[in-house]
Amino acid sequence: MTSFEYKPIGLEGPAFRLLRLLKGDDDPIQGRLFDSKLPPPAPPEYVRDYAALSYTWGSKSRPFTKNAYLALRDLRYQEKDRILWIDALCINQNDNKERGEQVQQMGSIYSEAERVIIWLGEATYDTDYVMHYMEQLEKESTKHASNDQKISDKQWVNIWSAVVHNLIADQRDLLIEGLRSLLRRNWFKRVWILQEVANARVAEIVCGGKSVSASIFALTLSLLEITPDPHCQPILDIMPGPLRNSSWWAKKRDLYTLLVKFCGSEATDPRDSIYALLGISSDACDTDFLRANYKKNLQDVIFDTTLFLLNFNNKRSNAAVMGCKEWARGGGEAATGERRCAGD
Repeated sequence: MTSFEYKPIGLEGPAFRLLRLLKGDDDPIQGRLFDSKLPPPAPPEYVRDYAALSYTWGSKSRPFTKNAYLALRDLRYQEKDRILWIDALCINQNDNKERGEQVQQMGSIYSEAERVIIWLGEATYDTDYVMHYMEQLEKESTKHASNDQKISDKQWVNIWSAVVHNLIADQRDLLIEGLRSLLRRNWFKRVWILQEVANARVAEIVCGGKSVSASIFALTLSLLEITPDPHCQPILDIMPGPLRNSSWWAKKRDLYTLLVKFCGSEATDPRDSIYALLGISSDACDTDFLRANYKKNLQDVIFDTTLFLLNFNNKRSNAAVMGCKEWARGGGEAATGERRCAGD
């Protein structure tokens, strides 16, 4: 890919770039970047109907990678152009000032999107198999409920039984392996996806050429009686759908809780292990004390975060205070002895 020279975003106030992905099939992928504005308020001439992409870069040194190319290939429409927000293209990653400013408003970018598309990568036989049956489950569910009528747990079991009733034991095992394979994808390890999912109004899981809603994806785990790995469950809890409103997310999401819950998440830049959580925390989202600033080194970011945890919440327990101190001494490692908050 040839280098691209960015122009500064030419709009005042909360502004960002969007990608117009030109329609096509087998021809080379083409698109155009343009500036738009975020509310409040945004004049009606600015685009609102866009989808925000959530995916893994796949490379630390090259933001626009094979993954970004494959995602655009899967998401491109044949008959009409599509408006997308994708960080690797819509943010000048070589401009630390712009990067910091855009990180500050990423929560708004994802919450204002018409939908968030979670791209899990290329399909395999196993993933295609389970994605097909999840698509069938979603299709059948529309026959049993309207917008104001929820489907009961028993109804979901009955609908799923009808979808898979012809499968023999080996085929059911293939469904389980396909879903486990999706949960092993790197997307579930990446720290930035937390803000992307938590701010989504609607989320769609895409793998290869198949797609299903995030709520159906999470529900299928329960129907197949799969217990996700510890680092996956908190992510499923914050996906749009019934789980989000009934999980810990609806009750307690201060910065300390998020650092503990997502201590196994990975980041190319260790500072992002903190910055990615600020926008979704209940106590650090609107403070001037903690802001994404890539001019600061990691030690300064950890120091500022520790000061915030110790000083800005008087109700914190003694155990939490000790945990903050241990976390700071360990250079950002979780006080519980689990994996680093920063992955790389």
